[in-house]
Amino acid sequence: MNIFTLFLIFAIIFNAGANIFMKAGVVKDPVKIESGIVTFIMSYLSNWQLMSGLVFFGIALIFYTKALEKFNLSIAYPLMTSCGLIIVTLWSVLVFQERLNLLQTGGLFMIIGGIWMLYAN
Repeated sequence: MNIFTLFLIFAIIFNAGANIFMKAGVVKDPVKIESGIVTFIMSYLSNWQLMSGLVFFGIALIFYTKALEKFNLSIAYPLMTSCGLIIVTLWSVLVFQERLNLLQTGGLFMIIGGIWMLYAN
């Protein structure tokens, strides 16, 4: 495994982590948009999970741009988004207790097959 593959893996993990932190943050303390712009901004700044999500997005961006030096965009982007989708979905089901129906589960397995076809080459 080369360093650029590790960059892509880290980008995927941090991107998924960012989305997970964002969800956890708004579940714990919803963003207050109806009380004005200052309250809206402060509800973000005072929520450590939302701020962690923002930091994770920044870290993911750094790793992803490094991965793009080696990988074709047509491969890297589908891998990042689909692998992230799988991580986020598993976390959502196992930790947030969200449910998937049969059609969604089938779609998830199709995505896994698509990832395999992209990377098997």
